[in-house]
Amino acid sequence: MLSVSTSDGSTLSVYRDIPTLPRSDGATIVLVHGASVTADLWRVHTRHLTGMGFRVLRYDQRAHGRTPRGRAPMTIEQLADDLHQILRALAPTGPLVLAGHSLGALVLQELAAGRPQLLSRIQGMVLLSATARGASVLPGRGPRALLLAAGRSLFALVCAHAPQAVDRVRRLLPHTHRYALTPRASTAPDGPPPCRHGVRHTLTDDLAALWHALRCYRADHLPVLEQLGERLLLMAGADDEHIPAAHTREMADRLTAARLEILPRTAHALPIRHPALISARIGCLAAGPRPRHHLLKDPPFPNSPHSEQFH
Repeated sequence: MLSVSTSDGSTLSVYRDIPTLPRSDGATIVLVHGASVTADLWRVHTRHLTGMGFRVLRYDQRAHGRTPRGRAPMTIEQLADDLHQILRALAPTGPLVLAGHSLGALVLQELAAGRPQLLSRIQGMVLLSATARGASVLPGRGPRALLLAAGRSLFALVCAHAPQAVDRVRRLLPHTHRYALTPRASTAPDGPPPCRHGVRHTLTDDLAALWHALRCYRADHLPVLEQLGERLLLMAGADDEHIPAAHTREMADRLTAARLEILPRTAHALPIRHPALISARIGCLAAGPRPRHHLLKDPPFPNSPHSEQFH
């Protein structure tokens, strides 16, 4: 566990995993989690990837896990700058493979747009549940989708306009409840807090700011990502109700050289549902470029002939 200073003087909690038998030609893999979880999201992936000989960096994003909120605004741009500070401190040279889920995918998109000088170092990028137009309140059509959208909108409205009242309720919740608000631990072990503790130390006002950033995000710099070509892989769950697969497919249509993989019977938590598959995709990119005919023979989604793959 390491600490990296940010531009506003805060500190990011970073976890560096070193393989027992490191590869001499492998890239450094950087894993970026989404909102309301921690770097523990990547625990199984890290085990797979270090087993392949790759060095892995993962971290708790601002206001998550063991990383404090800091004074800077909770924007996608600030979170991308946080990641840039990590790269400057812990991976200043050499090839990189970057993977991010949901909010983490948006952070990687913004990093590439704001720091195009990194493109030559990016050997691969995997965006899970990616979108060019923000998270969705309305996940689909029909009565259930409308009811879900109404509930989300009402909850977001309360969190945005009465965050202190929500915090009082969260402090009364049982300690085991996912959204309980508890004091930050005075001592930290070597690893990140469990995913289910992702927002236990995050004030509701900060959660509302993150949700606003997700909802309002618009990717204005997709031509920068286009430069990654086949080094860019987009993956989405077919049943995702937070960032619908249609959003990721629309993004792939605008990034004509990128590859797209839609995982059937999979919701928003695809990193948790399919760690081995996603680790294999990341590991393939980290191992270096392969001939195009190998890309076409990537293994499909396990036990399903209906996964969509576009190259």
